[in-house]
Amino acid sequence: MHYVKHILFTIALSGCLSAQGNDTASASQQLQQLLQPISSLSAQFEQQTIDANGIEIQRATGQLQLAQPYKLHWVVSEPMPQQLISDGQTLWLYDEDLEQVIVQSVDSSINSTPIMLFSGDLQRLNLTYSVLQTSKGVFQLTPVQNESLFASIRLSFSNKVPTSLVMTDNLGQITKVNLTSVSLNREIPADLFTFKIPDGTDVIRND
Repeated sequence: MHYVKHILFTIALSGCLSAQGNDTASASQQLQQLLQPISSLSAQFEQQTIDANGIEIQRATGQLQLAQPYKLHWVVSEPMPQQLISDGQTLWLYDEDLEQVIVQSVDSSINSTPIMLFSGDLQRLNLTYSVLQTSKGVFQLTPVQNESLFASIRLSFSNKVPTSLVMTDNLGQITKVNLTSVSLNREIPADLFTFKIPDGTDVIRND
């Protein structure tokens, strides 16, 4: 369950951004301009988790697919097989080693995840975070409300392509997700966003 928590932490990036002041509004608008053309995304990822003392405590690799609206296919290959899948209505978190799947509704889990960023619902980008552009293609997100999971979030682009997410929680733990082999707006097979629960798997329902 320790690694399950890390995956859930990684995807808990809110896509709601707050425009405050002219400079922030400009940064928010520029971010929206980068996100608006993206209807789907496929990539390889490497995830690194570092504690508040700068010590690496977790590293993982895998594949990621996102599509509108609220569809996710997040598959960890190393160090332990994990799958996190959403069809836009239901979210499945499958731990192969534990033979366990957690099932919950999208409404209760996806509204504060990276899927929101790529959902196409850019009207919701003005509610939760202020946005600053710290350098070309790099945006710093700061929560407006104290109950956020994160103290800060950094989203980076290169040539209009998302390349990394860096999330710092309120205890100083940092989770970095680097994206490679990124492909935008290609059709992704619908069956990637559904999950058939294997026979003999323990099912935990949170919906």
